[in-house]
Amino acid sequence: MNNFRYAGKTSKEAFWIKGINVFAEKWIHAGGCAAVTNPQNGKTYVFSKYISGGVEFVAGKDSNGYWLFFVET
Repeated sequence: MNNFRYAGKTSKEAFWIKGINVFAEKWIHAGGCAAVTNPQNGKTYVFSKYISGGVEFVAGKDSNGYWLFFVET
């Protein structure tokens, strides 16, 4: 089982992970999903895994329309 840590959230079309703005790159579905928990409110989500600009992450929108990002630990 993979563990993921919260990397942040945004409502904008810009988010940097390891120096890469993932919104500026094509997202490739990496296969599979991951259950992740938003540490700000304790809600659990199941989001898809992606690769963008060589960076792997899990991302999806919460009920407020924010993109939540998680990276593997």
